[in-house]
Amino acid sequence: MVIQIQLIEGKKETTIPLIKLTKSKNKQTGTATFVFIKPKTLMEKFSLKSITGVHLLWNNKKIVTNEVDLLFSEGQPFLVRALFIFKNPKEWFEFFSFMNAYSKETGFLISFHLINQEN
Repeated sequence: MVIQIQLIEGKKETTIPLIKLTKSKNKQTGTATFVFIKPKTLMEKFSLKSITGVHLLWNNKKIVTNEVDLLFSEGQPFLVRALFIFKNPKEWFEFFSFMNAYSKETGFLISFHLINQEN
């Protein structure tokens, strides 16, 4: 069973990302922002054209985003930021299904900090 993140389709990214989640007030929509610092697949020779999105793969399922930004330092990729947008509870459920599998595979620790955003 393949459980992985790919910054370049077909190449497993081994750098564990920082992930920030947001959710709408009605709890129906939200985002997941993945930040990779010095991602390993981009430390090798690559073409910018080969980065077509960030792919989350598990149990023959896939979530893909094309909302990807790269930050370079001294001509080398330093940081990748990917934004996943979830438009309904089903998409959230699928994302958490991936995160559950990914955390078991990698030892990634999931910690939630709730912020009260009442105005």
